[in-house]
Amino acid sequence: MNASTRLQAGALRYTAAGLGIVIFWLLLGEFAIAMRERSALPGALELLRRHHASDTTVSLLMSSVPALLGIILGPLVSYHSDRHRGRLGRRLPYLIAATPVGATAMVGLAACPWLGQWSDTMLGTWSPGVDNCVLAWFCLCWGIFECIAIVTLALYAGLVNDIVPFPILGRFFAAVRVVSLGAGILFNYWLFPLTDTHLFDVLAGIGILFGVGCLWMCAMVKEGPYPPVTGSGLRRPGVAQVAREYATACFAERRYLWVYGALMLAAVAFTPFNTFCQYYAASMGMSKATLGELTAASYMVSIVLAFFIGAAADRWGAVHVSLAVLALYVLVSSAGFAWVRDAGSFAWLYVAHVVVSGAYYTASASIPMALFPRLHFLQFNAAKDLMVGVATIAAGLLQGPLLDWSGHDYSLTLLSAVALSGGGVLCLLRIRRAGFYGDAESNPPCMQPGGAAAAL
Repeated sequence: MNASTRLQAGALRYTAAGLGIVIFWLLLGEFAIAMRERSALPGALELLRRHHASDTTVSLLMSSVPALLGIILGPLVSYHSDRHRGRLGRRLPYLIAATPVGATAMVGLAACPWLGQWSDTMLGTWSPGVDNCVLAWFCLCWGIFECIAIVTLALYAGLVNDIVPFPILGRFFAAVRVVSLGAGILFNYWLFPLTDTHLFDVLAGIGILFGVGCLWMCAMVKEGPYPPVTGSGLRRPGVAQVAREYATACFAERRYLWVYGALMLAAVAFTPFNTFCQYYAASMGMSKATLGELTAASYMVSIVLAFFIGAAADRWGAVHVSLAVLALYVLVSSAGFAWVRDAGSFAWLYVAHVVVSGAYYTASASIPMALFPRLHFLQFNAAKDLMVGVATIAAGLLQGPLLDWSGHDYSLTLLSAVALSGGGVLCLLRIRRAGFYGDAESNPPCMQPGGAAAAL
């Protein structure tokens, strides 16, 4: 592959310096998004703990509600974004509109305790209690926050697909992983302990950082021209027509179903443990400070590994590398379920979970770009997210009540990880053996070593 192809993304042509500048601004936007993502769940869990939310409530709010919102919003935004042709492009207008709303929602999350106290005072004898008032405000702000989180994550992936050359995507996502982990280290090592006494300051500050950083990225990057929209994209289709076109395009071919299944099972495999790891650590007698230090140390290991994994994905294919890493995670979660009994063994499990699951995220990040059609990438990616959302809702509806019923036996999150990641391994094996490819005319193949495969 010649140098000019490596510096080309669709109609965009880059010099080496120009591509470096674009990547810098994309990584700045990623840092802002990552700080929001890294802080939202721990901050929300701390807020819910203080106001005595049950495991069922936590599971529904942290897993099922975001997944349900993703099922509704993801396909809708993706369908219209893929078909939008404007002066700023097809991704940037949506990002610019969504970012201030997301920043405001995060500041609202930070203010929930004050809003709850105010509501309790205003309602007087009609008040359901301070905790319930706080939780009501939390549900409102969390719902808005998750809507914007879903939209911005999807649009960022679409923007990367449109403006970053395919041959360097593995290494680009390795850099994204490093930036995300750096944000995680910053939050867990310095800011997470402050949530005990300065929760409002931490969440509000990160909300403002997200708004400024993401808008700055939008101002500094440019999208290229796209092919003209054909078919119903030339007019405003009805809801039924949109749904019919979407389902036909995304779910009619069996090869895409295997891709959705693999990415869905792997994504959901990590969710139960990630949701309840703070509570799991506390049940093992581990302090919040120790958990934060372990998280920061795990992220440092992941940073060292990220570029090796990204380069391997570019060299041997994202599917091959993801398969190996996910198989390793099956072993990690199995060992954790069998042997974790105290804080010391939990520490080893936690580090292994963070490192291996992070390696999977790095390896698999470019799978959708490799296997989905480039022109309608976001709607296929949203179909994958829809499948992930359905599975996450199911897991959320089951895991919270099960943990309450079991007396908060958080080792059950590892048992579900074994089953789900094992299913993901089987789907990836099917994809690898069948040699599935996306749009052969628009997506370079990545399945074979060296990227030299011919599309079927």
